[in-house]
Amino acid sequence: MKIKREIVTPYLAFIFVIVCVSGIFMFFHLMDDYTNVVHEFLGLGFALFAVLHITINWKSIRNYFSKGMLALPAVVILIISIAFITIGKIKGNLEQEMLMKLLKAPAASSFKILNGDYQRAVSLLHAQGVTVKDASESIEQISARNGKSPEEVIEWILK
Repeated sequence: MKIKREIVTPYLAFIFVIVCVSGIFMFFHLMDDYTNVVHEFLGLGFALFAVLHITINWKSIRNYFSKGMLALPAVVILIISIAFITIGKIKGNLEQEMLMKLLKAPAASSFKILNGDYQRAVSLLHAQGVTVKDASESIEQISARNGKSPEEVIEWILK
């Protein structure tokens, strides 16, 4: 089966635009609930169409290799990527750290942070079949005892 440039290129171009826009939205934390899913799934589509695009244009791309034109961009992008990874590791993931502390904190504290009212949060969980023994129990303990994920428990509290 021959891959047609007329099909691959338009899909690649439009997916590229959406992945770029969703990446910018993610950077500025705009519409986080939506952009993350769009970015991840269309990112997979982008990778697929990029491979098809490279396959179609392999002869031209091979010329870039032979002229050494890809060496500098490859090194620059590699250095930038390593720098971002290193900075991220040094800085740590603040959101992940906060979530872990929230999951391990007593329910009285974490429910107030998430919902503003401990009793209302307990009622919301009870409506979902989740029991809370006492205010000293953590979300992690509540979710494990009730066979639910901590994410589910937090979602129900935030309703």
